Amino acid sequence: MGLSSDVKSKFKTAMDPDTPEETLTQLAEEKHWMIKSAVAKNRNTNKDILRKLAKNSEDIVRQSVALNPHTPEDTLAYMSDDRDILVKNNVSRNEKTPLDIVKKMADNPNFTVSKNAKESGRV
Repeated sequence: MGLSSDVKSKFKTAMDPDTPEETLTQLAEEKHWMIKSAVAKNRNTNKDILRKLAKNSEDIVRQSVALNPHTPEDTLAYMSDDRDILVKNNVSRNEKTPLDIVKKMADNPNFTVSKNAKESGRV
C-alpha cells in the first residue's frame, strides 16, 4: 500500500525550501512521520517548532531536527542525550552544537558518536 496523494502533497510542501513558516507550523501538526520529518529538515521551520519536534516519539523526526542548522543550541544540547544513536550522531555533526557538547560527545562510549564529534573539526 502506497502513500496517499494527500501525504505526498504535504510531504512535498514540507520539503520545499520556499514554504512559508506559517505553513510549516501547520504541517508540523500532521500525524504522518514523513511530513513531520520533512518539516524538521526545512530551513524555514521556526525554533519553537524545532524544539517541539525534538521531543517527538519518532526517531526519524528527531534525527531530522538534529540535522537542521537552525535548531537552537539548547535543543541540540538536550538532544545530545537522546536514546537514538543516529540522533546523537546528527547532533555531533551539526555545526551549531555548542562546543562543550561536542567535546562531551567526543568522549561518548559509542564509537560512531565519538568519531563524528572528533571529525567535526571542533574538538
